[in-house]
Amino acid sequence: MRGHAEIAGGGVGGLSLGMMLAKSGWTVRVHEQAGAIREAGTGIFLKNNLVEVLEEAGMFDELATRAFRLGSMRLVDRNGNLMQERRLDGPARLYATTRQILMQSLYDRAVAAGVDVVLGSRVVAADASGEITTEDGLRIKADLVVATDGLNSRVRASLRIPGTVITLPTRINRYVLPTREIAPDDAMTENWSGRYRVSTAPCGDDRSYAFQVYPQSDAAAAEKPTDVAFWTAAFPRLSRLFELMRDAPSITSNYMVVRCRAWHAGRIALLGDAAHALPPTLGQGAGLTVMNARALVAVLRDATSIEEALPRWERAVRGISDCTQRWAVRYDYVTRSWPGPLRFARPAALWAMKSVPAVRKSIWIADQGLRTTPLWPVPALAP
Repeated sequence: MRGHAEIAGGGVGGLSLGMMLAKSGWTVRVHEQAGAIREAGTGIFLKNNLVEVLEEAGMFDELATRAFRLGSMRLVDRNGNLMQERRLDGPARLYATTRQILMQSLYDRAVAAGVDVVLGSRVVAADASGEITTEDGLRIKADLVVATDGLNSRVRASLRIPGTVITLPTRINRYVLPTREIAPDDAMTENWSGRYRVSTAPCGDDRSYAFQVYPQSDAAAAEKPTDVAFWTAAFPRLSRLFELMRDAPSITSNYMVVRCRAWHAGRIALLGDAAHALPPTLGQGAGLTVMNARALVAVLRDATSIEEALPRWERAVRGISDCTQRWAVRYDYVTRSWPGPLRFARPAALWAMKSVPAVRKSIWIADQGLRTTPLWPVPALAP
C-alpha cells in the first residue's frame, strides 16, 4: 500500500524512514523542531544492520568515503593486556564516523527522494486516528504517523502509551579528536579499569572518536575539564589521550532506557529512542532504529491497512530490539555495579558474554539485520 506519512522528528530514524517510504511511493513530510539538520559533535558507530539498509537504498558507498571501516574490537585491561578480541567482518562489520556526517547524508538523500523536511516544526501531540498537532496549532491528517521524537517523545505522551523512561547511574563523555595519534590502527579499543571504561576508535583519516564511561556518583571522574592525573592513575598508558580530552569539547549524558508496552496505537508508530532507547554499550542505537524503519516499510508494502500493518511490524522486530536492550543494560551493569569482592570473576563473565556461542548469538542478534525475522527476504524498496 501507499499513502501519506507525517513523521515527528528529523533525526536518524525520521530521515531514514522518510527516505525509504518516499522510494516506495509514499508522500512524506518530516517535522524537525530545530532550525537546521544538525547533531551533537560526537562520533557514531554504524553496525552491519544499518549498513545493509543504506546499501540497499543506494547511499552507503558515498557515506563510506567519509567513514572508517574498523577491523577489530579489543578489550584490554588498564595496563594494555589483551582480554578479548573480535574480528569485525561479515555480519560483525563496523564503521565509525561523526553524527553530523551521517545526518547530512540522510538529509540529502531524503530530500532527493522527495521528502518534505520542515525545519522549525515541532509535533506536540497525535491522535490514534492519524492526526498530528504541531506547536503552532496546525492539525494535519495522515495515513500514517511515525514518532521518532526521542526519549521524551511528546507524541508517545499524548497517546498515553504505558511505558517508562529510566535514567541509569552511568555517565559518558564523548569526544571527536582531530588526530589519529590515539587510534593509529584500525581497531576499536575498549580499556577497562575498575568501574571505568575508556574507548578509542578512528572515525576518519584524520580524526578519532573517544569516550569515557564512569558511575554518575564519581565526582572525580566527572570533573570538567578532564582531570588528567585522576584518569591517568586509572589508565597509566593513556595519559596523552586524557591531555587531549582536557582541551577538547565533549558531550556528556547519562545512559537512558525507554521501555514501552506497545510501539503503536491505531495509525501511529513509535520508532527509535521513542520506543526502545538503550545504553550505547553495544553500539546499536542507530542500527536498531534504521533496521526497524526498513522493516516497517517492508510490512507496509503488502498491507491492506495501517491498523493491520503496525501490529505485524512490531511482532516481527520487537524481540530483537528487546533482546539487544537487555544485553546492553547487562553490559553496563558488569562495568559499573559488579560487586567488588567478585571483581576477580568479571573477566570470566565478559568472556562468557562474548565467547560462548549461544550467548554471543543473543548479544549480537541485531547485527544480523532482518534475517532472523519472518520478514526475510524483504521486498525491494522500489514501488
